[in-house]
Amino acid sequence: MQRLYYIFISKASRTSVSSLLSILTPIYLARLGYSAVYVGVGLTAILAGNAFFNILLTWYGDYLGRKRSLLLFSLLVVVSGVLLSSTIFLPLILLGLFLGNISTTGTEAGPFQSIETGVLPILDAEGKRNRAFGVYNFIGYGASSFGAFAASAPDYFQDSLLASRLLYLVYGLVGILLLVIYSRIGNIESQETGPRKIGLGNVRPEARRDITKLSFFYSIDAFGGSLVSQFVLSYWFNQVYKVSLSSLGEIFLAVNVVTAFSTLVAPILAEKLGNLRTMVSTHLLSNVFLIMVPLAGSFLAAIAFLFLRQSISQMDVPTRQAFMAQLFTDEERVPANAVTNTSRSLSGTFGGPLTAVMFMVGASSLPILTGGFSKILYDVLVYRSYRKKGF
Repeated sequence: MQRLYYIFISKASRTSVSSLLSILTPIYLARLGYSAVYVGVGLTAILAGNAFFNILLTWYGDYLGRKRSLLLFSLLVVVSGVLLSSTIFLPLILLGLFLGNISTTGTEAGPFQSIETGVLPILDAEGKRNRAFGVYNFIGYGASSFGAFAASAPDYFQDSLLASRLLYLVYGLVGILLLVIYSRIGNIESQETGPRKIGLGNVRPEARRDITKLSFFYSIDAFGGSLVSQFVLSYWFNQVYKVSLSSLGEIFLAVNVVTAFSTLVAPILAEKLGNLRTMVSTHLLSNVFLIMVPLAGSFLAAIAFLFLRQSISQMDVPTRQAFMAQLFTDEERVPANAVTNTSRSLSGTFGGPLTAVMFMVGASSLPILTGGFSKILYDVLVYRSYRKKGF
């Protein structure tokens, strides 16, 4: 049980600072004088880093081991924090964003989550698997809300750029905390025996087909998500409604609190409807609300639809993780998570430059509309593919 608590603490610490950075970074880059193009490049660097390290985990995770992998990625968080806090030189900023495995949303698609959601089912009783995922994500989004609020801090200091750089240093300090946690977590390696093989060598042929199919589906969802991430929405509200960094912190504090509680409801709903129906129905409706955000016509209406969207938008996260746990064995779960998260991160890299172009040509609402319709397409495809399998 102690190992489970360590996982929860690491989730909270990561998502709190990632949420902070996802709101702070686009505003910080803009205040440094970089245009929307470079804001998009910054987002692309984050997503590309998540993809790269997931690929690394897929191919060499079995050789390195789960615990050592977590320690390596924690060390990179430290390096990222030091780089981001010590320079305003764009190439080094981009390198720091690439190395940090930063999440641009309250949830994650990087290697930390690939490993943790892979080991979570073996740390809790089989009958409580869904609720463990619910608690895991509740903690993540709850911590994310505090991180979002902390992003407003630079606006309360005379030198907001210095305050911003100090917050990046906090990110590096969280990396040190992660090193301590993972060094004490004990054994989290697969209990299944057999020779270690590179890549997907230990994955059944049927499971490989599911990984391929889900990677395609998840890439559509992630592409849409990259257009409507907290990173992008913060910038959109700032540019369209001139919302200050301090107000953005307050808005996303409230948004993430609502999201956090919804992840506790999701497993209860899934016990009645099943994981697949719950994840698709809530996600589809949330994207209808998302599409209404830029169409609302006023700041208050846009915020109202954002809150409606967030009240159910992430209920698919714990149910999707439980769905993956049903599909794959313990030995398959981490590589399956790594591959599907890689596809999510890779497809998400297209969202950064595309969003930048849309903002440059004045189509500020197009990223949100495109993202919403893309995510609805994902819902339709995944439900049609798995509806007959009893999930």
